[in-house]
Amino acid sequence: MNYYKVLLISIFIILFGCTSTNTNKSLDYSSIEEKNYNENSPDPEALKFFMEGQMLMNQGDFSMAVIELQQASELDPEISAIKTAIAECYWRLGKKSLSRKYLNDALKIDPMDDQAMEMLVDQMIINKEYESAIIPLIKLNKKFPDKTKYIITLGEIEKIRGNFLESIDYYLKAFESQPENLELLETAGRYSLESNNVKKAILIFKKLSKEAPERFNYLSIYTDLISREKKFQEGILHIELLNKENGFSAFRNAELGQLYYRIGKQAKARKLLEESVSSLQDNKNYYFSLFDIYMNIDDLSLAKDIADKLIANFPDDWRGYYSRAVVYMNQEDFGSIVSFMAPIAERFNDIFSIQYILGLGYNKLNEKKNAELYYQKALKVRPDSRNGLHSLAILYDEIKDWEKSDSIYVKLINIDDKDAQAYNNYAYSLVERNLFLPKALEMAKKAISLEPNNASYLDTIGWIYFKMDKLGKAKKFVESSIEINSENATVLEHLGDILMSVDQTKNALKLYKKALLLDKDNTRLKQKVNPD
Repeated sequence: MNYYKVLLISIFIILFGCTSTNTNKSLDYSSIEEKNYNENSPDPEALKFFMEGQMLMNQGDFSMAVIELQQASELDPEISAIKTAIAECYWRLGKKSLSRKYLNDALKIDPMDDQAMEMLVDQMIINKEYESAIIPLIKLNKKFPDKTKYIITLGEIEKIRGNFLESIDYYLKAFESQPENLELLETAGRYSLESNNVKKAILIFKKLSKEAPERFNYLSIYTDLISREKKFQEGILHIELLNKENGFSAFRNAELGQLYYRIGKQAKARKLLEESVSSLQDNKNYYFSLFDIYMNIDDLSLAKDIADKLIANFPDDWRGYYSRAVVYMNQEDFGSIVSFMAPIAERFNDIFSIQYILGLGYNKLNEKKNAELYYQKALKVRPDSRNGLHSLAILYDEIKDWEKSDSIYVKLINIDDKDAQAYNNYAYSLVERNLFLPKALEMAKKAISLEPNNASYLDTIGWIYFKMDKLGKAKKFVESSIEINSENATVLEHLGDILMSVDQTKNALKLYKKALLLDKDNTRLKQKVNPD
């Protein structure tokens, strides 16, 4: 009974069902090559003791087996198989050092004894002597180049040692020996992904998708990898070739649609995805791509339908609900965002996007307390979210809780000293309070240096110069802002105020009137247009 048959299987989780380095055969004295004997035939008395020892091993009586086998070894001391059998008995008896001694003795007699080397490899693996196990494994591989179990074990050892590239190469070598066993190639691909060897993974999954075109997961992984490397055209050509060789496939066409979408060919992507998605209702990724396409072309009705299908087909996936809320946001239906999302918010309390969009909805409805609550819930999930922090800072600015807004702006700048929005918003908050204008100016300059053509930032620095009574600079910057965006009521009002201060009343009134058309409910603008 051979203990070693289970060792490598219990050490390595190898999906393709490879065996241990040691096979499940008893040590057969009669099969030993003639070169192992001093004479042309085995010693009959030694053979008798050996067979008795084998019988006792099969019965599990290893102590008695050792006695019989040692008798055989004394009669025929140059037979490596006897030493190997003794080594197995000692191993089963827990005498590891004695077991190793007899294995070494066996290999001194016959350095290429495959059973002794297999047993030695198993012991080394159990003892985590991985580097030492490599030498006998390489010898076994050279002796039996067609036995992939040795190559596979080498691959697993190299993976344990952190040598992913060598491990991958061993699996590719094993696949060359057994090209019908795709699991070998798949394992090489999996290890390429684990080690982030994208180029190797692309080649492997491309081959897998060609060898097994019916296995959609191979092509899906390949498509994702090729997209990560932005080699979209290469992926398109590969899928088109697969279709040519294997016929129409809704799945392949959907993957093709994904690639066309990623290179901006939305019409072609839309056609392929719409044709395929009805046959692939279990794959939510295609729904999301279609949703993005519909949003990009501003077809909110179709986007709504996709979001509803996502919710119906995948009720446990938060992204369907979020997609529906995005449609409401684009329709400026903020009340529906709140009524739709509030009941499911607790269910997805660990999802930043759900909490955040609900906060945005409440904020648009001017329900500041609820907006603050859900912004804070979102930030509990992702404490350093720039969007979440900016939204909460602006809210505190609006409700005049400046101590909190200021601390958030400082935090944002500490997180990223190139956050132009944080510099600008902090500067604008200070100038609106008429506080620390030199500090506000420095931050506004920093924002402009980072984004020199941002209309909002140009307005901010212009407004600071106005408050500092530097009217020429104020006019220059605010006019530059309006050249970029002439539809902002606040900026038009700012330029009107600047012109009014230099007695250009007529031009100032024109700007106030234009601003009022954009912001019809602004009482301050109404007073400026009709001061009497």
